[in-house]
Amino acid sequence: MNKKKKNRLIILFILLLAAAGAFAALRLHKENLPKEEGDGEESHSVVSIDKSQITDIGIIGSEGNVNLVKEGDDWKCAEDEGTAIDKSLVENFLTNATEITASTRIENAEDLSEYGLDKPVINLTLRWDDNMYTIKVGDYNSIISGYYLNVNDEADVYVVDSSVYYSLNKSIEDFKLTETEDLAEEEN
Repeated sequence: MNKKKKNRLIILFILLLAAAGAFAALRLHKENLPKEEGDGEESHSVVSIDKSQITDIGIIGSEGNVNLVKEGDDWKCAEDEGTAIDKSLVENFLTNATEITASTRIENAEDLSEYGLDKPVINLTLRWDDNMYTIKVGDYNSIISGYYLNVNDEADVYVVDSSVYYSLNKSIEDFKLTETEDLAEEEN
């Protein structure tokens, strides 16, 4: 082997060692970094209520105000008893409202206004017997792609998926029985 080839092999070997060292250092550095909020598969149960217990729903949101009261097996609009309410739509809503999970929990948040929870975009009240849950949805954080949520004005704030916002932000129109459903019920 001539001297030129030998020098090239030595340089290539040194470059290979440097690349392997850099890869090992990068991997070690990455393993030692703290986990970011929301990393991993951990989720936090925020609300878990037996939906069959709920007898009163109050929603104040961007879509308007809703007050529904359960009478027997049926739901009625508190403001207008003549408004026919679709029981299945209320049940679907309660499925979403009574089982909420969050990707992140911010413990002991000192100032709820930092999260838009002093003037929430949705203020949901669920009542049953002598119990009441108040669920507030605050600001949207585009960096983490989620809404801030608080339950019963407790100190913890949660980050929930946008789907939670859309499943809770309802108007009375979202619960009304449609004409097609009215006709189907009359035929039965």
